[in-house]
Formats: sequence, C-alpha cells, structure tokens
Amino acid sequence: MSSFIERLLNHRASKIKPVPVRENPITDFFEYLYDLGTSGARLTLIKSKIKKYEFAEDTYIRELQIAQFYLELENYLIHHDSRYINTEVNLRSEIKMSFPDVVKSEAFLPLYHSGKNQEIVISRLFLLIILKKFKDEDLELSNTISWIKTLENQCKEPVSSDLVKQINAFRKTKDDSLKINQEFGEIFGQDFVDSVFSATKEEFFNYYRLIPTVTSISDIIPQLFTSLLHESHTTLFFDKPKEPSVDKEQEKIIKETINIDTSKIDILENILDAYLLFDSDGIIKDCNSRASVMFDLKGKELINKSIFTLLPSAVSRDIRYDISNLYKGLESEIIGSCIELDLSTEPNYTLPCELSFSNNFSKPADTFTLLIKDISHRKDSLKAKINAERTAEAKSTFLSNMSHEIRTPLNVILGLSEILSNGNLEDKKAVKKNLDGISFSAKNLLSIVNDILDFSKIEAGKLTFQSLDFNLREVIYNLATGFEIKAREKGVQFISEIDEQIPDIVIGDQYRLNQIITNLVGNAIKFTKRGSISLNLKLIAKNTENVKIKFSVNDTGIGIAEDKLESIFNSFYQVDEPELAKINGSGLGLTITKELINLQKGKLEATSKLGEGSTFEFTLDFKISQLKKMKDIEQDFKDQNLTIKGLRVLVAEDNKMNQFYIRQLLQGLDVQADIAENGEEAVAIYQNAKTDYDLILMDMHMPVMNGLEAISQIRQSNKDSLKKIPIVACSADVFPEARKNAIKAGIDFYLTKPLKEEALKEVLYWLVADEGMKTKPVIGNTKTEETTDESVAVDIKNLFEIFDGDKEFIISLLEVFIQETPEDLNSLRNCVTREYYPRASTLAHKMKSSFMNLGLTKPGQYLQQIEANINTPDKVEEAKKSLKSFENLYNKVLLDVKLQLINLKNN
Repeated sequence: MSSFIERLLNHRASKIKPVPVRENPITDFFEYLYDLGTSGARLTLIKSKIKKYEFAEDTYIRELQIAQFYLELENYLIHHDSRYINTEVNLRSEIKMSFPDVVKSEAFLPLYHSGKNQEIVISRLFLLIILKKFKDEDLELSNTISWIKTLENQCKEPVSSDLVKQINAFRKTKDDSLKINQEFGEIFGQDFVDSVFSATKEEFFNYYRLIPTVTSISDIIPQLFTSLLHESHTTLFFDKPKEPSVDKEQEKIIKETINIDTSKIDILENILDAYLLFDSDGIIKDCNSRASVMFDLKGKELINKSIFTLLPSAVSRDIRYDISNLYKGLESEIIGSCIELDLSTEPNYTLPCELSFSNNFSKPADTFTLLIKDISHRKDSLKAKINAERTAEAKSTFLSNMSHEIRTPLNVILGLSEILSNGNLEDKKAVKKNLDGISFSAKNLLSIVNDILDFSKIEAGKLTFQSLDFNLREVIYNLATGFEIKAREKGVQFISEIDEQIPDIVIGDQYRLNQIITNLVGNAIKFTKRGSISLNLKLIAKNTENVKIKFSVNDTGIGIAEDKLESIFNSFYQVDEPELAKINGSGLGLTITKELINLQKGKLEATSKLGEGSTFEFTLDFKISQLKKMKDIEQDFKDQNLTIKGLRVLVAEDNKMNQFYIRQLLQGLDVQADIAENGEEAVAIYQNAKTDYDLILMDMHMPVMNGLEAISQIRQSNKDSLKKIPIVACSADVFPEARKNAIKAGIDFYLTKPLKEEALKEVLYWLVADEGMKTKPVIGNTKTEETTDESVAVDIKNLFEIFDGDKEFIISLLEVFIQETPEDLNSLRNCVTREYYPRASTLAHKMKSSFMNLGLTKPGQYLQQIEANINTPDKVEEAKKSLKSFENLYNKVLLDVKLQLINLKNN
C-alpha cells in the first residue's frame, strides 16, 4: 500500500512544474501591476516615480513604502484605467496568491480588512512601527522587545465580526497607546516620544492616504498629546530666539548665493500640458516629454511626424485653412483659439482634452504651437453635475407625479366612504357599487405604493425574488377575470389563452409575475378604445425539472411610434398626447416591468405600429412543482378524517376593520377566533386562558405593546416552556429587516398583509398535519420537496433571498443553530427516554422551526411526526422511530451547516 502511495505521489510530482524563483520579488511585483494597466501618461508618471524612488534600508519602513506605491497603482487601475475591469478585493486576492512573500508583510495587513477591523489593524500597525523606532534607539531594551512581541501577536489574531468585540479591541489598542506613550516617555523623555508619535502619524497619513480609516490613528494618540498637536501656532512655550545680525558684506554674499541661473531651465519641458511646435506644412519640429507620453511614444519620436496624423480630420482641415489664409486678412477658424474634444492618443483609447493653437509669428519661417491639456477630471465633474441635476429633476418629477397619483384614489375612497356613511344602506345595489369603487381605488393605491417601493429597491439593487409554489393557471384565470370586467367597461374584448401543455403548479415569484402581467395588460386596456386585447401563454421548452413559457400581450390600441419604442421603458415616461392626459400614470410601470423581467433572466420585447396596436412579449423560466392544488390537500384531509374545524386562534390586532376581516375568514372555516386589541392584552389573554389556543396571529405594529415585545414575553413565559404555541407574525412591512426581527423574537411563520384565505388555510392545515398525509401544506417561504438529498442540505440560496442578501445575519443564524440544536436534541432524547412526552412534543416543535427556517425539510418532517405522535399512547412507538430516523440524519445536517458556515465566513 505504501509503495502505491509513493508511486502516486511521484507521478503527481513529476507533473508539477517547478515554481520559478524570483530574483527580485519587489521589481516583479510592480512589473506585474504595470502590465495590468493601460499604457498612458498617468501610469508612466507612476512608473517613473517608483523607479526613481530610493526605498529605505530599514525593512519595516521599506514595506510601508511598497504598500504605499501599491495603493497608488491600485487606485489608478480601479478608478482611472477605463480598460481594466476589476475590484479592489479581487485585485488584492490576486496579488496575495501571486506574490505571497511581498504581501505577507505587516504593512499589507490593513488592505485585507474593512470597517472597524481595518481601524483596529491600522492602529496596531501604527504602534508597532513606533515601537520599532524605539528599538532602533536601544536594541537591547527589554520593554521594547516585549511590547513588539505583544503587538505582533495581536496583528496575527483573527478579527471578530462581533461589533461589541471590535469596539473593545479598538479601546484596548487606545489604552496600549497611552501606556506606550507614558512608559517610553519616562525612558527616552516625553518630548522625544511625542515627536516620534507625531512624525509617525504624518508618515502613516502619507503611506495610507488612500485608505480613509487611517484617520482612526488620531483617536488612539493620548489625549494630552493630541491637544498639544492642535494647540494654536501663536502659543509660545519658550522665548523666541533672536535672529543673528547680518552685516552688509555678509548680506551681499547671501544674495549672490541665492541668485537663480535661469538659462538652464527648460520651461516648455516642465509645463503641465503637452507641447508641440509645428511648421506651416504641419511637420512637428519640437515637443516636450509630456506630449510623447500622451501619444505613447518615447523621447523625441514625435519630431518630424505630421501634426495632422494626430488630430481629427475636421481639426486638420481647419488648421490647413488657417495656414493657407494666414496673410489674406481672413478670420481664422482654429489658430488663436481653444477647443475641447476627445483625442485618440492611443489605439482604441480617447482622452478628453483642451487644445490651444497659437501663431508664434516666427522668422524666417512660420511656426505654430499646440498645447494639449488633459481635462478628464473636468469632464468627470461635469458628468457628476449633470447627473446630480438629472437626479434632482427626476426627484421633483417623481414627487409631483406621486402626489397626484396617490391623491386621486384617496379622494375616491374618502368620497365614497362619506356617501356610504350618509346614504341609505338598505339599497344593496348602490352599497355594492360604492364598495366596489372603494375596493378598486384601494387596490390602485396599493399598486402605486408597491411601484414606489419596487422602483426604489431596483434603483438601490435591493430587489429580491421568492421561489414559491403557486398555481399558474389559477393566477392567470383570476387576473383575466378582473381584466375582462375592465375591458368590457370600455367596450373592448379581452381574450386569454394558456397552452394545455403548461403545468398547473410551478415554482417562481407569483407576486412579481402578477405585477408584470398587470402592468402590461393594464396599459393595453388603458390605451385601447376599440377592438380586442389578448393574453397568451405558450410553452417554449420543457424537461423534468424546468419549463420555459412565452407570455404575449396584444392590443389594437393607439400604438407607439417607432422612434419612441425605446423611450417607453424610461423612468417617468408618459405618452405625450393631450387627449390621453387624463389616463396617464406614474410613468414607472414599464420601467419596473422591464427590470423585473431582466432580473429573472428574461427579456421584454415590444413591437408596435402607430394607430394599429402593440405587442409586448417576454419569456420566463419556472421550476416544475411537485405540489398538489389546495383542493387536493383539502381532499387528503377529508379522506383521513382530519379537519381544521374547532381550532382556537388568538388574534392580536388593533385595527377594527382588520379584526372584522380576519374574524370573518376564520368563522368561514369554522375556526374560533378571540380578539386582543394590543400586545399587552394578547399576553394577558394567552396566560389566563383556561383552554389552550392552537395558534396566535400577531400584528407587529400595535399600541401599548407592539407585536415583537408581546411575542418575546409569550416565549419567556412558563406556559410556553411547557407547551410551545405556534405564533404567526402578520405585517404589512415587506422589508427583510422586519422579517429578521420577527424571527429573532420567536415566530414560527411570517405572513404579509392583507392576509389571504389561502395563506391562512395553509397555516391551519399545517397545525393538524399528520405523518399519514399524502401532501404537506407549505407555509410562507418554506419549500416542500420530495424526499431527496437536497432536503437535508441548507438552502443557502433561499436564505439569501429571504434575508435580502444579509450575509452577517445568515452567519449568525447558522451559528445559533450549531450552538442550540445539539442541546435541544439531547434534551429531546432524555424526555423520550424518561417518558416526559408533553415536554418532548414541545421540544420537537421548537426544533422543527429551526430546521424548517434553514430549508431542512426532511428532518423537519421527522420532528413534526414526533410532535404529532408522542402524546398519543398508541403512536409513541412511531414517534420513537421518527426520532431514530431524525438522529440518523442529524450528524449529516450538522456537518453541512458547519461547512456552509465556514464557506460563508471565508468568502
């Protein structure tokens, strides 16, 4: 066996190419960075600066100087080289792999941290450099050696992601700074130590000037010394020394000494602009080095070249015209003036420049001067100004549009509500008509608010998509029913068709699809006066897992001019037709629709003919779901004699209308509902109830005590520790932060308002679900899948979707899982062994939420079976079998969670 391993290693070793030994790693390091950049004036200046620079002999100072020049090159590459596409993080990772000997120095440590951790590292490095300077003063001083060792160890310590620990670490560094200042002040003298602190601070501000956190050094310098640094310059601590008297003879000698010889100063060579001297034939006779660098040439290679080969043809034509008419008394086109243009200084590269042409009036031959100034910074400022003006204009337009759009449905709601309150409620037809109007306006208002939220999320890059099971046919049918009514009101026919091969239930974002179709069909209805509108769904491709569907919306409306087809997708764009002014919207619908489709890797295409109509088409991919329809789930319950009738639900809700709505929903399902007006009342009702509730629906925003505080009190109560009650958070807050706070408080599921009957049914069915069920209901964002290996792996992608990409929160969630579940499992085993079955059921329920939240559906199902069966005498053995199955999975699950955690922390 050992000989086989040796042969294998030798075989692999023979294939490994020897790593070339670098003769001068620093030179190779900088050459590597030069090669990444695009040759140009700025890069040439940096190269020249580095080559001429005399690096310090002291290793620690030399390393700081190398880091300083790296940051300068990095800044050029990332922010000024338009051809180099990369990020600071990626570039730093590349050099760490390619030049480990260079980057391993302490001077590069701050580059591999961010935020508060970067402040800590750079402050420790600052103190370390000060101590090394003290060591240079006295090589044998034990105090210095001890402090250096301590700080070097601190620099090697792994940083913490905990903000509290970060603050404590920075505070300790500040304390160390004070101790070092006082301790070495007694050894070397306080004035000397203070001067070292001051000089090192200035050096660091120079070395790390491109890292904003370098200013944190000022915070760790001892307070007394800092105040002296900022003392007014007029304050004198000692008598001002008298200046020595100088006699007239000495004064004459001094003046002669400081006379400057200007004959050897080349002004044109040292000006900041590129300089070119050319004759009447356009032949360049002289130039400075900046001109050569600008056109990527060396030395005087520009001399004897034609000026016309460097300039655009239109400019060359004007120069020739001016030279040929020099003595004819005609007004010149370009000589004697300045122009701005993008000059091609290198192949495939243009530079914003200001060109100044002048006649030198030289004799015996005419010569002309061209000065070229790089104005890219001015262009950047102009762009920033234009963008700022556009942003301000967009905001003004946005506020103007939104204030009008929001007021319109609000006025309708208020007006119809007043009519209802003052009118005859016995006229059911009139009441229904007014209620329909209120409902329509409320939905319109909600749509506008959603548009505002979505637009702001898209602009900030924060929009996320859910992957949930939904009935596609049912969604299209419900939308078509509403569109048909609206179309009929305008005398327009509406037709919807769905390809029979398209599956009923798919996995995707139902809400976003609803939004896309509503925007497109809504526009079609809005701009169609006669004819028809159609919504068609066609199957494009299908396999065992995925389906590609093409959506088409056709109308016979006013159409769009060809030259305006692209403009319709711009923010706030509205049809510029006086007769249509009354039906203009916010101008965000198509912008949002296009982005929603793009973000799902689809493409929205529009074709139109003015006066004939328009067609909008897009394709989207969906996963094929394994779930059944809700009616099938209900049938499974019915077949197994399971029912949700008789369940008791405590509803914590302060809004009277919402109370009425939820009570009606639950009563329609034969579920008993008790109402609490606020969180405090909900806690009191729960604790004093003689009969246990099956569920609590908790509103998040209530007076007296909010939902989060109420949930926290319930979870900490003795009653909940004996038998944990499921709590569902209900909130209109759609932001991920609200969901995170609710999960921290101890909820089981999160539902967004307005509550829908389907979502409420799923929660109630889940409460009574049994292991014998053929189909399990899905709650909120939890996915239900077939029993596969994926069901025992953490669904990281789904976690990022739910928590809006908040990596730190997901890491903390996994850490809590790793810390708590082993103890919970041990407690569950003990309870089952000692036959404490009620407590075992509570623990299984608690653990189930932890597993389901991470997408670990298979172990979650075993825990659900334990919870359901352990309290039933004739099903205890089945519960024990489920526990055994869960234990067999647990180690695999825990390992996967740990690996995912390591992966998240390292990346």
